[in-house]
Amino acid sequence: MKKLTAGVLILVLSSSFVVVQAQQTKPGDTLKTQEIEGVVVTALGIKREKKALGYASQEIKGDIISDAGQTNAVSALSGNVAGVQVTAPSTMGGSTRITMRGISSITGENRPLIIVDGVPLDNSNVNDIDTQRGAGGRDYGDASFDINPDDIESVTVLKGGPAAALYGSRAGNGAILYTTKSAKKGKTDVQFNTGVSFEEIYIRPKLQNQYGGGSQFTLPTQSINGTMYNIQEYQTDASWGPKYDPNLMYLPWYAFDPEFSADYLKPVPFVAPKNDVDSFFKTGVAYTNNLSVAKSFGDTNVRLSYTNTNISGIVPTSKIKKDNFSINLNSKLSDKLKADAVVNYVHTEGFNRPEVGYGDNSVAQKFYQFGQRNLDFVKLMDYKLADGSQRTWNRTSWDNAAPKYSDNPYWTIFENTSADNRHRFFGNAGLTYNIDKHFYITGKVYADLYSQNISSRVAVGSQAISNYTLEKRNVSEFNYEGRAHYNNNFGDFSLNAFAGFNIRDNKMSWLRGTTVGGLIIPGLYNLNNGIENSLATNYDSHSSVKSVFGSVSLGYKDMLFVEGTGRNDWFSMLNDDQFYPSVTGSFVFSKVLNADWLSFGKIRAGWSNIALGTDPYNRLTYTEIGLPFNGSPQYSNPNTSNDPNIKPELKVTQEIGIEASLFKNRVSLDFTYYDTKSKDLIIALPIDPATGYLFKRINAGEMTNKGIEAMVNVVPIRNENFSWNLTWNFARNRNRLVNLYGDLQNYVLTNAPFRAQLVAQVGQAYGTILGTDFVYDGNGNKVVDENGFYKASDLKSLGSILPEYNMGFRNTLKYKSLSLSFLIDIQQGGKYFSTTHMWGMYSGMLEESALGGNREAGIVLAGVKEDGTQNDILLDAQTWGSTYYNTVDAQNVFDASYIKLRDVTIGYELPKSLIGNVFEGIRISAFARNVFAWNLANKGIDPENTSYGSGNIQGMEGGSLPSTRTFGFNVNFKF
Repeated sequence: MKKLTAGVLILVLSSSFVVVQAQQTKPGDTLKTQEIEGVVVTALGIKREKKALGYASQEIKGDIISDAGQTNAVSALSGNVAGVQVTAPSTMGGSTRITMRGISSITGENRPLIIVDGVPLDNSNVNDIDTQRGAGGRDYGDASFDINPDDIESVTVLKGGPAAALYGSRAGNGAILYTTKSAKKGKTDVQFNTGVSFEEIYIRPKLQNQYGGGSQFTLPTQSINGTMYNIQEYQTDASWGPKYDPNLMYLPWYAFDPEFSADYLKPVPFVAPKNDVDSFFKTGVAYTNNLSVAKSFGDTNVRLSYTNTNISGIVPTSKIKKDNFSINLNSKLSDKLKADAVVNYVHTEGFNRPEVGYGDNSVAQKFYQFGQRNLDFVKLMDYKLADGSQRTWNRTSWDNAAPKYSDNPYWTIFENTSADNRHRFFGNAGLTYNIDKHFYITGKVYADLYSQNISSRVAVGSQAISNYTLEKRNVSEFNYEGRAHYNNNFGDFSLNAFAGFNIRDNKMSWLRGTTVGGLIIPGLYNLNNGIENSLATNYDSHSSVKSVFGSVSLGYKDMLFVEGTGRNDWFSMLNDDQFYPSVTGSFVFSKVLNADWLSFGKIRAGWSNIALGTDPYNRLTYTEIGLPFNGSPQYSNPNTSNDPNIKPELKVTQEIGIEASLFKNRVSLDFTYYDTKSKDLIIALPIDPATGYLFKRINAGEMTNKGIEAMVNVVPIRNENFSWNLTWNFARNRNRLVNLYGDLQNYVLTNAPFRAQLVAQVGQAYGTILGTDFVYDGNGNKVVDENGFYKASDLKSLGSILPEYNMGFRNTLKYKSLSLSFLIDIQQGGKYFSTTHMWGMYSGMLEESALGGNREAGIVLAGVKEDGTQNDILLDAQTWGSTYYNTVDAQNVFDASYIKLRDVTIGYELPKSLIGNVFEGIRISAFARNVFAWNLANKGIDPENTSYGSGNIQGMEGGSLPSTRTFGFNVNFKF
């Protein structure tokens, strides 16, 4: 991969220098220079000239997101922005993990702040810890799913502290600014956009297809009604059974129900199923329709937009419906007063989002970890008897139909369902008053509020205890902001300054109720239908931050700029206020270096010191109210003791970079080196339980991140009819936990469902997978013990979840009205632990466990005995498979590298002669996403599919659905 990286860079640079010099300069080149030195959106939504910025930022156009048929505006950034790492599993509407410049906090927030039209958007993830660590649960995604890709005009990524310092503590990890489309003065624009996409399973575990269910090479027998039959170990959820044989007849699981007379006591051949696991999944379909109307009425501009999105997933019965309404208006009320407002309403409704990880209702766990490989899925479709009871393959015995371990997968998706819906309003309203041409004041209110309801059902007759759970969640944030701006030029000097205040108010509450002991009446899902009294819990939080901030930018002859910013926050959840400054500077050296080959050049540098806040109620320790015992209430100390003097985490960032455009703007580059140090990290330190607590929340530890970001854009060909644009971006980050507290070396973040741990380890990169490794002799041979099993080391680092580098390579070609664009997305390094591989080998499900169709011969593990002689101890196949669980964890840890053809888009503008005067334009486009993947260490698992939340718990694969690829087309009508 290192050779590949160098090769791509050499290809980009060499082709640019050689080809560009052969191109004739066009008049449009001067316009490109203006774009390079143009205006971009920066912190607080303030538009600034690019040349004056002393920090790293990157802008991408909304077309890149919408043209590829994206339904998620955050995951669409993957591979398009240097320094941004996106993990987007393909569970329908699932969580999207996004980080920039590595990880800086052990337990705190590591995601960037997401802002839409100035509104700081809540991006909460409601998945519980068990879901995130792969122990089972439904992935309800992030609140950022509510952003409408069809409304996006542009995205500005502020990558580090110097760029985002004005947002204070919540933007310590950078910020992503989405600017939505608005009406243009003097124009009327009506557009209708309609599209459909099809999603199919792609990467999934490779299953063996030679042996059936059971634990022995022979089938058991049973006398039924005086006749002797071969039966199966129906209660065994493993596939170490006999080899398939068309002459071997047996009674399958579905042969014991008289009401299915065609199958009742009818032996069938013991062969591979005609309808295997893949037939369970269906082609997912997503329909998206958007209508927008933009109109100018004198000094008032209004844009209305409505988008309807309907998604059905690859798991039958799973679906999401989303409706987005938006109003964007601005009006010049007088020569000096202007008003503007943006209002969005989003309704998201999901049904039966599939469970992921190691859980009762996870079909992936039943398909790839524990099961019987001889199951025909057409037969499984008859999952219920006339009396409503379940028919499952995993019977307790031939004459006992009760589920032993696993429900019928069709019972799971039709009976054990979930539902969720979210109503959300977000937007802003403000006034701007121009006192004179240099001085203006502005005031705005930003609001984001939503309510979310989630319910889940476990039906009577399931393997698990029947249940009904209901959760209601309410979130709100209001920001009240005022600023005064002064901009002026004084001869060779320019001044850009502003000062302001912000008052932020956050509230969150949730109420959860669940039945206890099972349901009384089947099919009645109500909290009053529990065998025992239902359990109800609730939580409320309220926090606020009051801030003042300011910025001064000085320029000299449009070539030298120095900027200083400062912000002071007063937290309701911390005793001390915090001040965070930043200083940046830029030198436009192309102003003094007069060279024909240099169109634009700038050197920049920045420094910032930002404090990262903490959660509400982390200062004081509150008594917990427990569940009643024998009717009496219980009160106790919480597990964690809080410190009233807790301080915020501090993050100091230094960066330096260069931007240049060469050869009449045919080549442009942007390079950044950064160095960040985070200290006073907030952790819950394990303490002696004799204190009455298990943990004490303290400030401790230090973490560093150092890295580079690079972007190169090359235009080898550009003329009146044809253009070819290549964009390459690269990011490499080196993360290190310098220390924790005293002699503490490992801080446990979570445990995988069974074996490995995810920890922060001193001296290592964040997110170390801790487990047992092979034991090697002095010659590098694996050592086996007296039983022929691989010897296991003590617990040690098996690698970090963080990659070595990420890289993207986009090609865009345009010929007249025809365009083609594709993106190659590359990740090198990082690790993940796979529970699916561990149990799939343990239970004989995976292809590798078949031993090439010769399980009967057993296996001798490659390695040496403890005395150094070659291993010759023969293991039977099932014993060998069991060692993937209880010996060496490293067998289930894989490299997370990949190379992906992330998206391909082909578009065509129909000629005016064909569409007539009814339409201003019609554009037809076809797209594909996640088309191919290469360089996978485990061919059956997508490294991006090992995440079940957008928080700090990553890389613990517990039972993932297949990753998918998507194909679709879109038609845009302009009136």
